[in-house]
Amino acid sequence: MSITFKLEIEGHLEPLNVSNCNAAALLELAGLPSKPYGEIAQERLETVITTLLRSLNSESSHLQAVTSVPDGPRWHDGAWTDEYLKRRVAEMLALLVFARTKGCEVTWG
Repeated sequence: MSITFKLEIEGHLEPLNVSNCNAAALLELAGLPSKPYGEIAQERLETVITTLLRSLNSESSHLQAVTSVPDGPRWHDGAWTDEYLKRRVAEMLALLVFARTKGCEVTWG
């Protein structure tokens, strides 16, 4: 199973597709609720970007994101390398910054 983070503006779709466990880690690092569907309103993007950047630079945040298990069956398995997590965070940050620049929200599901 996978989760897609996306924004759509003027018919242009920007998707970021990740596995459920990677999505759970990204949501945790971004300070967002770990659930299979959601949205980040345009006015919250700056806060989420800042939280994600701080988490990226915190070793304890990495460890928590990779080992925590949110409620729900098969939602999070954990266990990747720190390098892999950083790469996925960079992709998520690029999507969020693009959404902020375009003035639109980001959804996932």
